[in-house]
Amino acid sequence: MNVFVGWDLGGAHVKAALVRNGRVEAVWQVPCPLWQGMTSLDEAVGTLLSRLPSGCIHGLTMTGEMVDLFKDRQEGVWNILRAFGRLIGAEEVWVYESSGIIPLSDCISKTTNESGSKNWLIPLQWLAGSKQSALVVDIGSTTTDIAPLRKGEIVCLGSDDRSRLEHGELVYMGVVRTPLMALTRQVSFGGCSLPLMAEYFATTADVYRILDRLPPDADQAETADGGPKTVSASITRIARMIGCDSKDAPEEAWIQLAGLFMELQMQHLTLACLKKMSSIPGEPIVVVGAGVGRFLLPEVARRLGVSYRDFSELIPCAAFPGHFSPADCAPAVALALLLDAQLRQ
Repeated sequence: MNVFVGWDLGGAHVKAALVRNGRVEAVWQVPCPLWQGMTSLDEAVGTLLSRLPSGCIHGLTMTGEMVDLFKDRQEGVWNILRAFGRLIGAEEVWVYESSGIIPLSDCISKTTNESGSKNWLIPLQWLAGSKQSALVVDIGSTTTDIAPLRKGEIVCLGSDDRSRLEHGELVYMGVVRTPLMALTRQVSFGGCSLPLMAEYFATTADVYRILDRLPPDADQAETADGGPKTVSASITRIARMIGCDSKDAPEEAWIQLAGLFMELQMQHLTLACLKKMSSIPGEPIVVVGAGVGRFLLPEVARRLGVSYRDFSELIPCAAFPGHFSPADCAPAVALALLLDAQLRQ
């Protein structure tokens, strides 16, 4: 029992991390548009299972229960648990809850379930042993988690999506799937102030493609119009946001507009982090960055006047042959490490 896999089953992606002998050995992310049906989960998990060695022990966390495939979250949790147990083998699966990591059989036997939307908590639990004060920020394709640690103590005020939204610990924006109309009501362009069209014409992925900031392996979601993931196609999409065609301005103007959208998102995130820093007053803190959008965080940390560290620097890991790093899939990585530690005791 020395090979563990942490799984993070989201509504748009499935992530997995392989830990062998206490060290992270591989990390993967594959698309999983769960709102289109449970077969997407079967296919995504099946793709990753083909890359794993035999005899693994599996740990599961999820956020996919919130997609509108299910009538409510509880139905989503039960469906995902049962599907994953069928795909893996229930006797080999453990499930993360805020109270602990428990066997899948115990989890399914409960009348109510607390395993949904807890992935944000797992990296905090792993990092708590460091006894440091930190703001752990995970910027993904769709959302951003902002969670404070005070001398190793988790001091979050929220516990579920609603309360985390209320306390600014869940910010519903990411670097791939967020519609640009969610960032602002209007922009400056060509010397004018223009309101954005309230249409799903373009996303943040278009912005970061134009600026050459989006890691190619993180660019796994469909575009707003189903078109190609190129700079020229991305310019066409953001031009629609202000009622234009790409030919209406030179490329430099569209690059400048993309830079403005990035700055607006940076301001949103900086302000959100600043508010959560009040949870750890007087403590020297560090921003710990995770998620495929963490490329924004060194600048956020600079604006906050604090230091920055990548999540990957804080965990035991081997050399990586793939494109994803441990920080890209922090909840899956931390879950595999925690499960390893729990079962080795």
